[in-house]
Amino acid sequence: MLKESDCIFGLRPVIEAIKAGRQIDRLLVKQGLHGALYHELMTEVRKNNIAYQIVPVERIELVTRKNHQGVLAWLSIIEYQHIANLLPMIFEKGEEPLIVALDGVSDVRNFGAIVRSAGCLGHMLF
Repeated sequence: MLKESDCIFGLRPVIEAIKAGRQIDRLLVKQGLHGALYHELMTEVRKNNIAYQIVPVERIELVTRKNHQGVLAWLSIIEYQHIANLLPMIFEKGEEPLIVALDGVSDVRNFGAIVRSAGCLGHMLF
C-alpha cells in the first residue's frame, strides 16, 4: 500500500507541483469536489495529461486524515522520458542505442537481473 510519507496532499500543493513540472504517478480526487481551486487543478491535470481517479473520501483517508482537501498525489521518484527525445541524444554521442522494453515485471530481482545484463553489454542506462 502506498504510504502518506510518499505523497503530497491539498489542492494548492498538488497544483504547484504540477506547474513546477513534477511528474505525478497517481492522483486521487474526492468525489463531489468543486470550487475555483478544483477547477484550476483539473485544468492542469488535463493540460499535462495526468491520469486521475475520482474516489470516495474514505479512500483518501486510508492514507491520510490530515487536511487533504480532497486531493492526494504521489510524486514520481524517477523522471520518465519520451523515447523520441532520447534517441537523437544517443546518436549525437556516437553511440548505438540499446532499448529494453518491459511490461508486467513485478519482481524487483527480475528487473535487477535485466539491468545488470544490459550493463554487461556496456551500454549506459537512462
